[in-house]
Amino acid sequence: MEPPAKRSREDPQRARVVLCGAGSWAQGWHLPQLQRDPSVELVAIVDPATSTWSKYNLDMKPTKELAEMYEVPVFQDFAEFLRSSLAQRTDGVIISSTHTTHCSLGLQAAEAKLHIFMEKPMTTSSIEARKLLCAAKDLKSLGKVFMVNHSANFTNQALRAREILRAGKIGEVEHVTCHMIREREFFEDLQNQLWVCSSEGSAAGNGFAWGQSCHTLAWVYFVTGLIPQSVFCKMVYSKKTGADIFTSAIIECTNGATITCQGLAGLPGGNSVGSASATGKLIENKIFGSKGCLLYSGDDADPGSGQLEVCSDGFHEVMPGFYFENTTKEGFGPESLRCFGDAYVSLQVVLTIEAMYESAKSGSVQKIRE
Repeated sequence: MEPPAKRSREDPQRARVVLCGAGSWAQGWHLPQLQRDPSVELVAIVDPATSTWSKYNLDMKPTKELAEMYEVPVFQDFAEFLRSSLAQRTDGVIISSTHTTHCSLGLQAAEAKLHIFMEKPMTTSSIEARKLLCAAKDLKSLGKVFMVNHSANFTNQALRAREILRAGKIGEVEHVTCHMIREREFFEDLQNQLWVCSSEGSAAGNGFAWGQSCHTLAWVYFVTGLIPQSVFCKMVYSKKTGADIFTSAIIECTNGATITCQGLAGLPGGNSVGSASATGKLIENKIFGSKGCLLYSGDDADPGSGQLEVCSDGFHEVMPGFYFENTTKEGFGPESLRCFGDAYVSLQVVLTIEAMYESAKSGSVQKIRE
């Protein structure tokens, strides 16, 4: 089947999008995917830096070259773009800048009544997350969407798991275990500053929890509908960078259920994304209810490594394939980019991870902030 023909720039049916943040994910994924998508027109790129470094993408281009490659202007400031004539014909924004800039950019975009697609995590502060959720509600009332890119939540397996739990097939959820394992060296490279250096701005910490545990927690909250109430967490930090590389948290939820969440930067070598390694992130999610359980585990670089399985009295279902974080560079982008979705789950993730960092520092149980 041949791909649809590219629409002209003047086609009013194309979604007109500005990209904020021309870093690794933008250059390796968003920009080429947007360029291939016949339903999208990229109108501009916004980034204050003229060049940047990436561990995932060693062929990073300065913004001047990006402007030439994608035939769009580059702005160093989002407010400057919003004052330009281009903003008047822009439908939405993709925010793929550093985590601590998400709130400011998101609020500006919401004020301009743009659809918003934001990379995860939504932000690194509960206060900022609540502001963004309020903005998302305002946008929804205008028929606009605000979505955070937890791509694992948009696979067929995640949607089916959510449907099964909503139907009560395993009864009331009582306990969840979730963990992710990936390579250690990503968090021990001093050049990888945005992911490993001491926290900046309002962030409570920096490392595996913000970078990776947000994926597994978002999946758990999306599928189960659980709401966190308190957290107790222990962390082990890299002696090279100070980033958290091992995290272990017990999360109590409002219905009395518990979640044990582990983040483990313990694999040797590199990751399948941005390296020659075939090893992806090893993920294990198990949900236990009063009538049965749901199991979903595998290597996110190998769809054949796992399956979704549900077991309960009188009900058994297997859905082959393990699909989690969609890092495929081909095509028009992950399911999440093509769907847009709900920001409420993202708020729960931010509240939980902020409490994890605070609990690890204090050595005591941390209540989720109201």
